[in-house]
Amino acid sequence: MKKLICFDLDNTLIYSDKCHILAYNYALKQEKLAVPSKKFLVSLFGMPHYKLIELIAPDLDSEDIEKLTRLHDNILVRKTYKYSKAVAGTVKTLDTLKKDYNLAILSNSSHRNIILLLKGAKIDKNLFKIIIGNDDVKRSKPYPDEIFKAEHLFHTKADFMIGDSIYDMLAGKRANVKTIGVLTGHYPRMLLKKQGADYIIKSVNKLPQLLKEVNNK
Repeated sequence: MKKLICFDLDNTLIYSDKCHILAYNYALKQEKLAVPSKKFLVSLFGMPHYKLIELIAPDLDSEDIEKLTRLHDNILVRKTYKYSKAVAGTVKTLDTLKKDYNLAILSNSSHRNIILLLKGAKIDKNLFKIIIGNDDVKRSKPYPDEIFKAEHLFHTKADFMIGDSIYDMLAGKRANVKTIGVLTGHYPRMLLKKQGADYIIKSVNKLPQLLKEVNNK
């Protein structure tokens, strides 16, 4: 039986900051809300969307947060997903890994947005045996629900959770899964390590070599 590897999406397999920044900016302007600086906004990427919106628009109630989330998603679907780009070496790495592993995407984006962001980045969604978004589980990362769902569907324990953010590391630890941090996002090595990363690599294109080294120990 093939082993299971779980990947985050944004800033792990793809660069999608521009997609989300433009979508949030459009949504905030449409609702006549203040637009935060790019630096502040990207510092929040990786956390659940409702939590991010609470921080950029703290006066909104739960109904307004849900409305702004829908606006962001609709704008991403209609306009901004096309700015997604694959991290260098991602497609080659996934092609290599799928021979020996089942690959899953676990993301704090919705299932629909994941599919579109992959399309924008020209990554074949069929490289992944399963795709789980925040609307496929009750609680998204940093909770371990997405990992548990992937394990349930594959009837096997995940070997690794791979991502760029502290929320990926926390989810992996809570699921008792080894974690690999990548440095293609906005979280520094020290912070990923502090939140429990077992291994840290520059990007996913270094993953086959790391797995070879780990499996040979």
